[in-house]
Amino acid sequence: MQGGIRAWKGMVAHGLPEAGMAYFTPADTAEEIVGLAWALEEGSKFFYQGVAEHFSADKEAHEMFTWLVSAEKSHAQHLLETYEALAGAKPDFEKLRAKFTDSMSGTVMEGGIAVKEALAWIQDKGVSESLELAIAMEVNAFDLYIKMSRAIEDKQAQQIFEKLSEEEQVHLEKLAGLLDKRV
Repeated sequence: MQGGIRAWKGMVAHGLPEAGMAYFTPADTAEEIVGLAWALEEGSKFFYQGVAEHFSADKEAHEMFTWLVSAEKSHAQHLLETYEALAGAKPDFEKLRAKFTDSMSGTVMEGGIAVKEALAWIQDKGVSESLELAIAMEVNAFDLYIKMSRAIEDKQAQQIFEKLSEEEQVHLEKLAGLLDKRV
C-alpha cells in the first residue's frame, strides 16, 4: 500500500481495543474461547445461508453468499479441531450451551449480531446493503481474531486465530470487490 497507514481509505474499526472481546469474557479457558468462536462461526453460517436463499435470483450475490457459507463451515471445523486438541476430547456442547446460551444455539454471529434480526433486516434491502452488513461483520471478525490471537496463551490456538483473521481478510476483499461492482 503506497503511503502507508496514513494513505488508508478503507474501513476502520471503532471503539476501544478491548471492544468485541466482551463477548468472550464469560469464557474462562482456551477451550471455552475456542468453543465460543465456533458458535459465532456457526451463527454466521446460518446468516449467510439465509442471505444466499434471499438473493437466489441474483446469480452473483447467491454465489458469493454460498461461498461464504462454505468458508464459515471451514472456520467452524478448524475451531472444533482446535478445541479437541486443547481439551483432549470432543466439545461438551451441553456444558458450553449452559455457559453461552445465545451463541451456542447458533443465534448470534460474528460481530455479536443476532442472526434472526440480521435476516429480518435484509428482507427489504438490496444486495448492496446486505454486502455492507456482511463487510461490517467480517471487519469485526477480522479484528476479533487478531485480538484473540494476542490474548490466548496456547500457541496452536494462536495460530488458528491468526489463520482465521487472514481468511476473514480474504472474505472482506471478495465482498468489497462485489460491492464495488454494484455501487
